[in-house]
Amino acid sequence: MEIKKMKKLLPVIGLVVLMLLAGCGASKQYVDNAVSEERARSQSSVDNLKKSVDGNKAAVERLQSLTAQLETKTDMAINEAKGFENYQVIWEGEIFFDFNSTDLNSAALDIIDQAGDKMTADRGTVMEIAGYTDPSGGSKYNLELGNKRSAAAKYYLVDSYGVNLYRVFIVSHGENKAMAAEDGKISYAKQRKVKMKLWGKM
Repeated sequence: MEIKKMKKLLPVIGLVVLMLLAGCGASKQYVDNAVSEERARSQSSVDNLKKSVDGNKAAVERLQSLTAQLETKTDMAINEAKGFENYQVIWEGEIFFDFNSTDLNSAALDIIDQAGDKMTADRGTVMEIAGYTDPSGGSKYNLELGNKRSAAAKYYLVDSYGVNLYRVFIVSHGENKAMAAEDGKISYAKQRKVKMKLWGKM
């Protein structure tokens, strides 16, 4: 049985031997190709690694640049803030808005004009403007509405009195500091407002 198997395999073995003997050049070529391919893959890996390193280096440089800019801006803010610890509220005013409105009515303009006159007379003063809304509507919408009301007062001061932007700070409380309802929508009118505080040296 084993002899029959060997006889069947002899032609195959012989063919393999002939191919090996006759194909030394082909085998060398195969090895060369394999080596070349491996070198190409290695070089590609090196190139990719270099790109990654260069990219990380660029990212680090950008981060360092941003950090330096932030430090500079922080120093500027600290320098500008020096002396404000001696400030106190020297004037206060409130202006009111219609439902879902950011328009400044004549009564509101009269109040803001008072603030504008004081800020023109004393250019060392700064203004704090806080916007409020009634509880109607969603919290996010009310915060945006309060901010728009504050901004309306701010830009009236800037446009009408030439007040520098950095002298006016705005914030929105939305409905967060709304008063407890007394008579339904009548009390809501008191909450649709902007509170203004003028800060000056003692």
